[in-house]
Amino acid sequence: MLRILALVQGHFGERKTEVWKEKGPKEWVVEVLRLKGPFPLVVEDVNEFLPPEIPLADLVISLGEEAGVLEVVPEVVRRAQAKALLLPVDNRVWVPPGLVKQVERALVREGVAVSSPVPFCSLKESDSSNPFIREFARYFGLPEVELKVEGERIVGGSVMRSAPCGSTYFVVENLRGERIQDAEEKAGLLHHNYPCLATMTIDWQFQDTLMHRAGYFVKESVRRALKGSLKR
Repeated sequence: MLRILALVQGHFGERKTEVWKEKGPKEWVVEVLRLKGPFPLVVEDVNEFLPPEIPLADLVISLGEEAGVLEVVPEVVRRAQAKALLLPVDNRVWVPPGLVKQVERALVREGVAVSSPVPFCSLKESDSSNPFIREFARYFGLPEVELKVEGERIVGGSVMRSAPCGSTYFVVENLRGERIQDAEEKAGLLHHNYPCLATMTIDWQFQDTLMHRAGYFVKESVRRALKGSLKR
């Protein structure tokens, strides 16, 4: 059993947690802690922003939509007695590198594993040795799909690992009937239409937008699946 505590502020986070509840293993427990902003960049008293009771968890996942949320994340992890934290970056404004390092420094010395995938759908099991992060990444992270082909068209498929937002399920479902030669490009369009909520701002690390990177991941998963299907 994996106990997940997700910190959310709105649709960006709510959509993900609903996917995890619906598509994740039945034995997972997904709790949602809804935070109300606005948050200052420096929080002097975390009790002003946190409820009196925090559910116990193995893994905390921060899906805040303000940089100030990271000011309370370490205390949430401590009160939840969690041993792992995911700080996914789908928007650098919400999750600035400096604050990520600050949170990492505070928690790693307390024995908490921290992983910060950029974007969230780049997460792989190999990114961490922590069993809770690896368990989550087995089902949600870098997309992996299988596709069934008959003749020149896709007739079915399955999701082995979905992007955390659930877009991979949407892509596979809507590729049915598509011609093989059109599938990769169609997958990219479907990903955008889901829609992807990663930022469209050019990222300094990749010289591309995080939304485009997320689109590349799902297109690559379709390319690999078709290659494997045509070999059978």
